[in-house]
Amino acid sequence: MDKEYEKGLYSPELMEEIRSRFEYVDSDPYSGKRIYFEAASGSLRPKSVIEAMANETRLPDQQGRANPGSAHSVEVTAKGIEDLMIFFGAKSGQTIPGWSSSHVIYRITNAVLSSIPGTNVVTTGLDHASVRSAITQFSEKYGKEERIAEPNRETGSVELDTIFKKIDKDTCFLAVIHTSNVTGEIFDVRTIVEEARKIKPELYIMVDGVQYTPSDLVDVEEIGADAYVFAPYKNYGVKGCGYAHVSDRLAKLPHWKYIYKPETSWDLGGVEHQSYAAWSAVVDYLCWLGGHFTDSTDRRALVLAAMKSIKAHSTGLLSTLINGTDKTTGFKDMKHVTVYGMGEDLSSRACLVGFNLEGIESAKGCELYKNERLRLHAPGQDPFFAAMLKQLGISSFIRLSACHYNTPEEIELFLKATASFA
Repeated sequence: MDKEYEKGLYSPELMEEIRSRFEYVDSDPYSGKRIYFEAASGSLRPKSVIEAMANETRLPDQQGRANPGSAHSVEVTAKGIEDLMIFFGAKSGQTIPGWSSSHVIYRITNAVLSSIPGTNVVTTGLDHASVRSAITQFSEKYGKEERIAEPNRETGSVELDTIFKKIDKDTCFLAVIHTSNVTGEIFDVRTIVEEARKIKPELYIMVDGVQYTPSDLVDVEEIGADAYVFAPYKNYGVKGCGYAHVSDRLAKLPHWKYIYKPETSWDLGGVEHQSYAAWSAVVDYLCWLGGHFTDSTDRRALVLAAMKSIKAHSTGLLSTLINGTDKTTGFKDMKHVTVYGMGEDLSSRACLVGFNLEGIESAKGCELYKNERLRLHAPGQDPFFAAMLKQLGISSFIRLSACHYNTPEEIELFLKATASFA
């Protein structure tokens, strides 16, 4: 088997195969040729995922009807739920669908805060606006104190002790992010869950895995939280849906549901089976990729092998970005670049980097990259980033977010462009 991922980057041959499976990997209908470093805002999609979505969307049949098309949609949905459980590594619990990951986060937060006794709710200053907004609004509605574990502005990280100091016997809910969408830091959520439960054993805990899951392994049984949320459109899937795995005890909490459905059902209205079909196509793709690194035919084993290789390749790209190559200087040696929250251990980071260019406003810097046919994003004082940036003392920044379909040569082109902006 191909073990190139153990050394980091994919082999050129496999890289070519991977890129051939994605739409718009090096150009799009509006910009023409460009390099896509915007995975954190939404990844590229395999052609098979788009085809699955289109094929199922054509079918008119609703579930629960006495016809073959209806039976097919039921089977597709069941397969999609099974593939969600495989991706989560779940041996128990339930999956929750929503219009988006934010929608799922709101539903989970409302269910816990409306039902579970306690006077306070804890989250961090680096959590996404969907988490912060849900907690603020439902805390106010149900009379809870909102407690924010603030980040260290020097490191750009939230120290774990800062989180634990906010938790006490009256905390009813803890929400933490798995990977920061500003710095790319991966938080040790397993330790957070374990230590938080030492303070309050029955504490309900939700993990936002939206930025983590595209490039690293997830195992909800190992993490041990009550809810784990992700967004398929950042995981090579489609928009218009979000999913969570929830523990059986959370699934049974009072929540919006049809009265005559089971108490653990969180489906509202007709289930959109085409989104499940698209997700199964994502898992099919991961199984194809994982097949290059394991002889197993088990679907979970193939997904694990794929995600290990994706993590290794992403870390290799990040190392190229920070350290440079024999052809170009890396970020660490560029005096005109300020990188936020980058630690020494690159394995504890996603290939997502927030930075600024000296003397160049971030939106202008993003335009400079655009002129070089490099697609990045410049988050600023918008509803998604304003609260996080205030916590970090930053007004705006440029974000590069790469994925496993990106190549080291693309990183080199980015570094050469950055050097020219000095």
